[in-house]
Amino acid sequence: MNVFRIRLLLDFLAVALVIACLGYWWLDNLSHELFGTALLVLVIVHNVFNRRWYGSVTKRKVDATRIVNLVTIFCLAIGMTVMMVTSLLVSRDLFPFTALSGAFAVREIHMFAGYWVLLIIAIHLGTRWTVVMNTIQSTLRLASPSSLPTMVLRAMALAIAIWGVKSSFEMAFGTKLMLTYSLDMWDFSENTLGFFIGYASIVGLYAVITHYALGFLGSAIKGWREDDQRRGRAP
Repeated sequence: MNVFRIRLLLDFLAVALVIACLGYWWLDNLSHELFGTALLVLVIVHNVFNRRWYGSVTKRKVDATRIVNLVTIFCLAIGMTVMMVTSLLVSRDLFPFTALSGAFAVREIHMFAGYWVLLIIAIHLGTRWTVVMNTIQSTLRLASPSSLPTMVLRAMALAIAIWGVKSSFEMAFGTKLMLTYSLDMWDFSENTLGFFIGYASIVGLYAVITHYALGFLGSAIKGWREDDQRRGRAP
């Protein structure tokens, strides 16, 4: 397994753990805290695995994708820090000696941070969507990018994004990101799988939006530069 596949595996595992943690009412509290602790350990492993990236970040060419990637990494660090600190303050099973009594507001902050972390990870995946697609093609031994299987993969990504729009409204994802208290609660007794598919599709939606938005921005910047060069050569 090459480096890119390991990185993507860690990213997707992080997404799975965040979504599992969001299903608090599906889990008991101990399981929720175990999943959360596993997520924090995964983040540490991810940073150790990518430690060389930090040393080379100032040496790389800066473009729109790299800027967005840097911003998402910075925001993800903030989000994970908030989640870690608040998790210690509300822990009931693994770290009860660090918990505050009551702390309703802290629980709310912890929950809101979880939704933002999911969004940030989705955007982070979007900055690497080309790598995701290339890795899938390589793993499945698909033919050239113009081949039918590759087109099927793109169609699947579009379908996931469309489902993500539907799920965003069903789960009031935008409301949860705005730090607004929401009374909606998923009924796990009726449809457990739908909860995980819904949030997975939301991740796909924002990853696809990020990928194509960066592609459009990159093409626009390239066009502006070419126009400037033509004007510079004009008599």
